[in-house]
Amino acid sequence: MLKIRQIKATLLKTITLSALLSLGGCMHFFQTDVQPPQIEGIFWQPDLATTPPSGNWDLLGVSTFVPQWSTVQSKAWFDHDMGFESWDKTLNFKQLKQQPWSQHIILGLAGEYDEKLARSNVLKLAEHSKQIIEKTRSIPLKGYYFPVEADPTWLGVGVLAQALATLPQPVWVSIYSAEQSPEHLDTWLKSWLPHNTHVFFQDGVGVGTRSPKQAKVILEDLQKEFGKDKVVIVLEAFRPVKAGQFRSAYPWEVIEQLKAYEGQKVYIFDGPHYMNRMTVYAVALWYKLKYGSSS
Repeated sequence: MLKIRQIKATLLKTITLSALLSLGGCMHFFQTDVQPPQIEGIFWQPDLATTPPSGNWDLLGVSTFVPQWSTVQSKAWFDHDMGFESWDKTLNFKQLKQQPWSQHIILGLAGEYDEKLARSNVLKLAEHSKQIIEKTRSIPLKGYYFPVEADPTWLGVGVLAQALATLPQPVWVSIYSAEQSPEHLDTWLKSWLPHNTHVFFQDGVGVGTRSPKQAKVILEDLQKEFGKDKVVIVLEAFRPVKAGQFRSAYPWEVIEQLKAYEGQKVYIFDGPHYMNRMTVYAVALWYKLKYGSSS
């Protein structure tokens, strides 16, 4: 009984604090020049603990779901015949698309949990990805995402460009930088990115690299070079703790990110692990108070 009371008290404090924080934004109700962030999508890194994914992210306006991988370790996360062995738990595309937050799917292709392993096998993953694309042509999808992430320290990033060039376009790829204010990130990206490839830019806030405002500056620099529709920000809804672990971001931390990303399309990483129902309720309440409606 005590634990239940403690949980209820914590939830009440979360909602109350989020509401109080949001009141500071009420002055924006009549400022027509303020464009709210458009929370379009939610990422998910498939694992057995969160399969099938469940949430209320549609309250934030989410209608696009991005499973980061179709296959990992050459094992499929979907029950659709992709020509691979399956994990113990799998998803059904038809059932997934019935969720309000996954009316549209950007399907992650073949990947690995370990970044070094993924980069060293990028061409093999591209071959597996072509097979996945061929096997899912009958499924109405919004797009595909090739889940081998890139940053400026990857000296062999040209092989990623080579892999992407073999895939049907357009396709999405994600980038990040461990520098707080990376110089010439746009030049680096332009040096290898295939023309018709879209970019998810990870904001770096969740790993403690930079502030939301600093992320917005980098995002806008990239959009000046590539276009606003081609580069979209990924809001990291987690924060670092000890021993290399991460916790879910508190509602007010997510709110600070969203405030910085006004006028932008936003994808959140990731819903099933870091955006539980109470966090969504709190952020949705703030959004309604500040902007008058869901995104």
